[in-house]
Amino acid sequence: MSAQSWDRESVPPAATAVVKRIEGFFSTPYDDNGALPGGTWTIGYGTIRDFNQKPITPQTPAINEADAEVLLRRDMGGAANDVKQRVSVDLTDYEAAALISWTYNLGAGSLSKSTMLTKLNANQKSEVPAEMRKWINQEGKPLVGLLRRRWAEAAIFCGVDPTNACVLAWKNIDSLDDWPDFRVS
Repeated sequence: MSAQSWDRESVPPAATAVVKRIEGFFSTPYDDNGALPGGTWTIGYGTIRDFNQKPITPQTPAINEADAEVLLRRDMGGAANDVKQRVSVDLTDYEAAALISWTYNLGAGSLSKSTMLTKLNANQKSEVPAEMRKWINQEGKPLVGLLRRRWAEAAIFCGVDPTNACVLAWKNIDSLDDWPDFRVS
């Protein structure tokens, strides 16, 4: 468990590790919602904007893993800055990593309007995992994949190693009713 305080400047390695593991690497553009409506075109490790800040489209040229890493570092830095600007309480590296991953996936607007942020800034950290769980819908429908991601982020927030959190999420969550205990002592 990492109890190291987040320096509020860097992206904790756990944040990048979880995003890379959950998003996976894709050299060509893909619709993150498959054939269903409401998807967003992404490339690399889930980035939605190219090197020129233009939205990813089906016509965006393929990239290699090194380029994907550069885009990921850029986007993770933006998510870290969003967390830094909005969270007023001190965070551990793992708490920051979980919030940065969450913000990378859902955006600063979602963070700003979330009850999670209100509770977090009221120093009600124990409420954060339950609040994270609420963010599992895409186009109004709950998805098991998003539940797994939120569980992994909640587990990391509570101090579970990010690799273990991701493995356990995909191993132990098969339905929308699943939310295994992840508390560590």
